[in-house]
Amino acid sequence: MSKRFTVYRPGTAFPAVSVTGERCALQCEHCRGRYLRGMLPADTPERLLDVGLGLRGRGAAGVLVSGGCDADGTVPLSPFTGAIARLHDEGLLLNVHTGLLDENGARELAATGADVFSVDLLQDEGTIAGRLHLDAGPEDYERTIRALTSVSAAVVPHVCVGLQPPEGEDRCLELLERLDVAGVVVLALMPLPGVPPASDLDDRMVRFVERASRTPAPVLVGCMRPRGRWETEVRCILAGAVGMASPSPRTVEWLRESGYKIVEKEVCCALHRKMAPRT
Repeated sequence: MSKRFTVYRPGTAFPAVSVTGERCALQCEHCRGRYLRGMLPADTPERLLDVGLGLRGRGAAGVLVSGGCDADGTVPLSPFTGAIARLHDEGLLLNVHTGLLDENGARELAATGADVFSVDLLQDEGTIAGRLHLDAGPEDYERTIRALTSVSAAVVPHVCVGLQPPEGEDRCLELLERLDVAGVVVLALMPLPGVPPASDLDDRMVRFVERASRTPAPVLVGCMRPRGRWETEVRCILAGAVGMASPSPRTVEWLRESGYKIVEKEVCCALHRKMAPRT
């Protein structure tokens, strides 16, 4: 039986929309709102519906619903739940990036029927305060994930290797062992323009993938990572990753040469478990 690996190429088939446009109150040190500028603005429920339905009409498979955070670390999604539910009913696959949530917020979002909820996971107090400018603690991230899983929502934590110290990454791994999640997406810190990536970033990423792969959840390598490092991509596959967003051509060549059955999907890798074939 051949080994199976899923390649995710979201692109125009699964674009990201921002419910805050380019606005974000936190202005985290590693982002400062730059990622929002690459998303489609949809800053009212009506505009989210128009954008989503327009994308569906042009053949999109789904949408990542995201946005900037308020000062308390929440993405202001509450006014948009009706539009999200409508887009789901219209047949779009939906990945919702939530920010921090309480139980009521989790219940409200889960009721939309969105297919998966992506939650950034940090477990280092210094990073949360100093780099994210957020008055919150590691327990708030665990509380968010547990609030969503308690209402049977499919949750996929995202861990950005290099954003927090290795000790914080280790605590993320310890927490993941205790959580019932639908997948784990591993990212790597994208430095600001002109700043080279950390010299140990590749090794830390491979190590995280290897350790995360010991949990029951499938491990995916996500979009946000330094590119052009096909050797690191291959090392992540060998370490246990079962899917990857937009691998380099050389990595795809290696997969073929190594006897993998490559399955391509034009959606977010966070949807891995939903897109897996029924057995």
